[in-house]
Amino acid sequence: MNFRIFGIGLALALAAVGPAAVARQELEILEQVPDLPGAPYFSWKTGLQLIQGSHSIAPLAPIRVGGTRQLLLDKYIVDSTWNCFRTVHAPERYSGNPVIKPVDDPKVPSGGPQYYASVFYDEITKRFRVWGANSDRGVYFESGDGFNWTAPKLNLVDWKGSKENNLFFGGDGYGVHSFSVIELPQRLRSKGRFALLYFRFAEGKRPETGHTSETRIAFSEDGIHFKDQVENPAIRGRSDTPNNLVYNPERDVFMMYRRATVNAHEIRRIAYSESKDLVTWTQPRVVLDPDELDAPMLYGMTVTRYQGVYLGFLQMFYSGNAGYSTGPRLYRDVIVDKEFHIDIQLAWSRDGIHWERHPGRPIFMKTGLYGTYDWGRVYVNHGVVDTGRQIYLYYRGAAGLHIKMPGNESTFCLATLRRDGFVSLDTPGTGYMLTRPLLCPGGKLRINARTDPGGFIRVAVRRGDGDADGQWLRGWYFDDGPVFSGDATDAVLAWNNAPDLSRLKDRTIRLHFWMEKAQLYSFGFAE
Repeated sequence: MNFRIFGIGLALALAAVGPAAVARQELEILEQVPDLPGAPYFSWKTGLQLIQGSHSIAPLAPIRVGGTRQLLLDKYIVDSTWNCFRTVHAPERYSGNPVIKPVDDPKVPSGGPQYYASVFYDEITKRFRVWGANSDRGVYFESGDGFNWTAPKLNLVDWKGSKENNLFFGGDGYGVHSFSVIELPQRLRSKGRFALLYFRFAEGKRPETGHTSETRIAFSEDGIHFKDQVENPAIRGRSDTPNNLVYNPERDVFMMYRRATVNAHEIRRIAYSESKDLVTWTQPRVVLDPDELDAPMLYGMTVTRYQGVYLGFLQMFYSGNAGYSTGPRLYRDVIVDKEFHIDIQLAWSRDGIHWERHPGRPIFMKTGLYGTYDWGRVYVNHGVVDTGRQIYLYYRGAAGLHIKMPGNESTFCLATLRRDGFVSLDTPGTGYMLTRPLLCPGGKLRINARTDPGGFIRVAVRRGDGDADGQWLRGWYFDDGPVFSGDATDAVLAWNNAPDLSRLKDRTIRLHFWMEKAQLYSFGFAE
């Protein structure tokens, strides 16, 4: 990828003063600011919109961004935009899918994880790891590069008279699937390094016990040898969906996503429960329910924490008419040709409880072409892997519909996105974006962006504190900084008066982006 950054303005004016003197200097206000092209009402020359001189303004608490890259999914960091529009970007399927191929070996279940799996890149072993389900048993695979996977012989679970296989869980008269594996925080490491959330049910009918559907917790130090906690089941009741577990470090709680068991007529909705200790769970409550723009059912949702945001890969289940004997049900989104298909929308949340989606409800991952390995259904597995330049999303691709039909196999597949590439803020011509007040952490401003031919991105720094909110800073205006053009996931922007933002560290500022024919995916501060 090629990109260009051109410096504009004078050379570093304060270089000879020294860092100590620079730190003591007050920030100078830029009194005269020219109007910019494109947007009406941008009359900045008189400062008519600013509140300087008010009797008493209590400053807002700034957003503490730290070193976290700021995604532009929502209005969390964005205060105002003009002529900018959010775009949800679909991942690109790997041409070598499925990445785990079926095998002809009677000692092991054929193929990879055929049901809901959990993917994790282990920073200790430097390997990709996946826990999934096949033939109602837990299967385990590893990879050094995320493309070529191996099935280690674990000698743990019997399969047709042999333990020479990669089964790590299940058996003993019970079937298991829907695996979600996370690392435990330090306060619970006495239980092991990993926690496993899984769904268990009895094989065969058990009329003496009624239903046997349970969501359970197990622990392991190595991610191979799991042992159930004594306080199981965590939650009893049917939830044959990708149940998944996410740790919330801001509130130090574990968040479980499952189906809603109490319902008007349909269980396929997204319910939430949380726990401090993985033993006592809150009563599940619905956090996502089909509305007037949705498919009739929300089959499930896998959730992953990524750069301070909780991303939800919401499974849209088109089952409105043929599957029920209670009479026809109309599709709310009128997509009747997708009966019994499942595809993915992208959702996001800042707390894991209150969820948002793009108002246009675009499909994030569509099902494939007829006759391909994922024509019928796609399910994004639990876990997002950030490789630096790309995001790896592993998903379950099903060749058939959500009904019994021949050739309805599921496979373990890969799709990729550019880093932070879930949603971009775009302008087809001239656009502007102003952030909310944020506490400058210092370091260098870095952006992930792409421009069309003739396009560019410029950035100015404004004050964001109290009655000084919005004042333009001398040396930090658009003309004092760089012009970015091209395509880069980690471009460094620097102003002519300073190599970084150390002079503004711990001050409340706003960033003002001027974009021409550009896509902005994220920005952040780092050395």
